[in-house]
Amino acid sequence: MNQAGLRLLFSIAVSLLMCLLVSCSQDPSGKYVGEVKDWVHEVFEGNLIAGQEEYRVELTLSQSPDKMKADLYFTHPSIKTVHRTGTWEIGDGERMIRFDDNKEPSEFYLIKRGISHAFQSKEGLTNDDGSNLLLLRNVGKSRKSAHPIEIIFGDNGGAVVTGAGILEASAGEWNRVGDRITLTIKLPKVAVKNGASIPAENFKYFMRWSLKHDNALVLEKMVVMRPFVREDGSKRQSWMSSLIFSDRPLLVAQK
Repeated sequence: MNQAGLRLLFSIAVSLLMCLLVSCSQDPSGKYVGEVKDWVHEVFEGNLIAGQEEYRVELTLSQSPDKMKADLYFTHPSIKTVHRTGTWEIGDGERMIRFDDNKEPSEFYLIKRGISHAFQSKEGLTNDDGSNLLLLRNVGKSRKSAHPIEIIFGDNGGAVVTGAGILEASAGEWNRVGDRITLTIKLPKVAVKNGASIPAENFKYFMRWSLKHDNALVLEKMVVMRPFVREDGSKRQSWMSSLIFSDRPLLVAQK
């Protein structure tokens, strides 16, 4: 390559670097809107080997504004399909499924194990060889839905978030560290027994400036933190659930 070509490449590299540095040092201001995709229902499937027989297990977890529903199907060619219905919630690092049908076990746990999920009960649920019952998400049967999100960034570190898990407009604080922007929302306290109150969910968003779109933020991860409460209403500890977006939402500035 001749000297003129080298100078051109150097000039392009410097320009790209300057653009990157400018975007990394930019503070967000005003309204940014986009949408977050979340599961409406997820279907998990797997096989249980018990007594040298193979049983098909299918678990469906669905969510709506008023109910978190669980459906469990347990099938074998020579027996009638067992269908159990219940509810589920996010627990201390796993999803907790409860069935109120007078059958045991009544409580199960779905624990992520890489690309699969271990389906367990308190009494234990294993194959004949002692391995865990593993379920895989059936993407073809599962469904996602888009939820709008709006963030308004103020001048002094204040922000207001609406949508994508936040039912009402809620105030929070944002910070910029290098090329990453974090935003924390602390929801109002909730009442517990004896007239006491504890913090409700806290939402934390992790964003970066988009390198492909002007004046737009990429939402990389959302973390939900909630206190774990004893039966008497006292706080024992907090659990944290992270949602890392495979298709990262784009939040675009509105004029």
